[in-house]
Amino acid sequence: MAGPHINMLTTKLIITNKSALQQKYGDTHQQILDDINALQAFDNNRHLDAHIIFLDDAAQMQACQSTAVTQVTDDAQNKKAIDELYRFFSPGYILLLGSQDIIPFQRLKNLLPGDNDPDTFIPSDLPYACDTPYDTDPGKFISPIRVVGRLPDIPGVADASYLHTLITNIMAAVPSQQGDYLPYFSMSTFDWQNSTQNTLQNIFGSTANLLIFPGSDETLNGTNWTAAQLQAKTHFINCHGAIYNPGFYGQKSTEFPLALRSDILKDKITHGTIVAAECCYGGQLFDPKKNSGKRISMANSYLLNHALAFVGSSNIAYGPPTGQGLADLLTQYFVINVLNGASTGRALLEARQRFLNEMGPTLDPYELKTAAQFYLLGDPSWQPVINDKDPSSPGDTQLFVNTLQNRRDNLEARGKMLDDFIAVPHPSDGSHATDPALHNAMHKLLDEKNFAEKRDPKVFINKKNNPAVKEDVSGSMPSVKFHVFSESATIGDSPSTKVIVVKEKNNQILGYREYVSR
Repeated sequence: MAGPHINMLTTKLIITNKSALQQKYGDTHQQILDDINALQAFDNNRHLDAHIIFLDDAAQMQACQSTAVTQVTDDAQNKKAIDELYRFFSPGYILLLGSQDIIPFQRLKNLLPGDNDPDTFIPSDLPYACDTPYDTDPGKFISPIRVVGRLPDIPGVADASYLHTLITNIMAAVPSQQGDYLPYFSMSTFDWQNSTQNTLQNIFGSTANLLIFPGSDETLNGTNWTAAQLQAKTHFINCHGAIYNPGFYGQKSTEFPLALRSDILKDKITHGTIVAAECCYGGQLFDPKKNSGKRISMANSYLLNHALAFVGSSNIAYGPPTGQGLADLLTQYFVINVLNGASTGRALLEARQRFLNEMGPTLDPYELKTAAQFYLLGDPSWQPVINDKDPSSPGDTQLFVNTLQNRRDNLEARGKMLDDFIAVPHPSDGSHATDPALHNAMHKLLDEKNFAEKRDPKVFINKKNNPAVKEDVSGSMPSVKFHVFSESATIGDSPSTKVIVVKEKNNQILGYREYVSR
C-alpha cells in the first residue's frame, strides 16, 4: 500500500476576475490570460504549486468551496471570496492581478476625516492579509497573517502590453547577492532630511547617497535624471506626493520643487529594483486622464520600467519632521526585510507585524491609518536577495517547502497574537469633559509648538477588539486616550498638515507626538 504523499508544494494563488478583464480589454484580454498562464508555468518550475483563480467563475469557485464574485466593485464580496480561498488552499502567497477596477481595494473608514485630512476612506489591501471578516473599520485589521501583493494594470486604461511587460519582468528576474541591493538611491525634502537620515542609517548604515530637494544638486529639476543616477537597485523616497499626481516633490519652507516625475523613469531603472516611498499618495494607482499631462502614476511607471516591488501609500501619509515614526518605520522595515532575503510579500507582512507590535499596545489613529494605507505592488513571491539561510538552492524541494511552511505558521501565530495585545482607537462620544488642568497643559504645549488655532481636539479612546481579553471588565481602570490637534495650510498647490497627538491616561499626559503630512 502506498504511503501518504507528503511532498506538499507551497501554494501560490494568482487571483483575478475574468469578466472584469473582458469588460476592460475586450478581445485583447486573451493576451493577458496567456501571460497569466505563462506566469503559472514559471511558478510551477520554481517549487511553487500555482493556481489561477477567477473570482467570478462560479464553477471554479464552488470547487474551491468559495463564493463567486458577481459584482466586480463589491468590496464585501471580494473580501469574502478571498477569505474562503485562503481557508481552502492555505496559500503561502496571494497575488492579486489587476488594479482596483479588476479587484477593488478594501475601502476602510478614515477615523480622521475633516478639514485637515480630506481622505474619507483608506483604499487598502491590508484586509486581504487578515482573517477578520469584511468590515470598514480599520481597527479590525490589526492582525495580518497572509502574504499578499498586487500586480496592477493601469486603472481605466486597456493596454494589455502593460501587464505583459510586468509578467515578463517577473519571469526574467534573477535573485542577487545582498551587496547588489546595498547601493541605494534616496531623495528627501530639505525639511525632513533629519528623519530620512535616521532611516537610511538604520537600513544601510550610511547617509552618503541622500539627495535633498531643494538643495544638494541645483542642476536637478526633477525631469533630467540619468540612468547612471537612478541605477541603484534600492530606492527610498521621502518626499511630498499629491492626489492623481505623477510627481514627487521636495520642500523647503514654502518652496515645493519637482523632484521626480513618472515619465522620466523610462529606460533608467535597473531590472529588479525595489522601491519604498513614504510620500502621500506615493503608491496611488489612478487613471492617467486624471492629471493634465495624462501621465501614469509613479508606482505604475516604476513597475513598467523593470522595478519588481513598490511599497507606497494609497492616500495621505504621515511621519514626524525629525526622528522616526509612522511611514518612516513601515517602509524601512520592509526594505530591511528584503535585504535580509525575504520575499517581497513576506517582507511587507513582517514589516506590518513589527510596526503594529512596536506601536502597540495602544495605537493612535495615525498609526492605524499608516498600517492600513501601505501596500505591496508586485509579485509577493519574488525574492530579490538570495537568502543563504534558505535551503532552496541545490534542490531539496521538501526541505525548502518545510522551511517555508514553518515560517508561515510562525507568522500566522504572531499575527493572531496582535489581536489580543493591541487596543485600537475609537472616536470618543464626548461624554467626558476634559479635566481643566489637562486642558491647560495641552494648550501650553500648543503654544510652544506654534499652533495658531486653539481648536477643540478630536479625542479617541482605546479599546481591545476582543471583549474576552479586556484588561478590566469592571471598567474602573481608565483607558488610554489620544487628543488630536491638527492644522493645515495650503502653499501653492500643496496642502500641508501638522499634527500633535497627546497621549493621556487618567488626566495625566503620558507623552505627545508631532506628525506632518508627507
